[in-house]
Amino acid sequence: RHPDMVTIAAHCSWLICQDAQIDFLRYMLGTYPNFYVDLAATFQYFHLVDHANLRDFMIEYSDRILYGTDVSTLRDEQMKETIVKYSRTFRILETDEMVEGGFFGMNPVKGLNLPKEVLEKIYYKNALKLYPGLSGRMTELGYN
Repeated sequence: RHPDMVTIAAHCSWLICQDAQIDFLRYMLGTYPNFYVDLAATFQYFHLVDHANLRDFMIEYSDRILYGTDVSTLRDEQMKETIVKYSRTFRILETDEMVEGGFFGMNPVKGLNLPKEVLEKIYYKNALKLYPGLSGRMTELGYN
């Protein structure tokens, strides 16, 4: 009924915990061109799926995935721990290292070693095309 409506499914719509779910997520993204997902609260499940399947999925749909962690506000005493958590998620996406835990979980996860172009889309380029005013705000903050 609303072909131009953009939908962003939080937590990859909880379809990232099994390989069969990733296949269904491929179906959803392939069928609905305005359907996007974010990675918030998903990193702790990456150890449950086939590494190559997850990496291929991230590359194949990199123009429809947004980075997220599911954290909104922090108290000062939480800052150090949160920085470590963010660092782990970056290492999972950017390296091929074994990373001890994601953002919330502590199971070891093999890094996906995603290409730079894919990382740029996931980290910020997809958000720039979806959220009005974000590009101007990023420029104000000193990002080109």
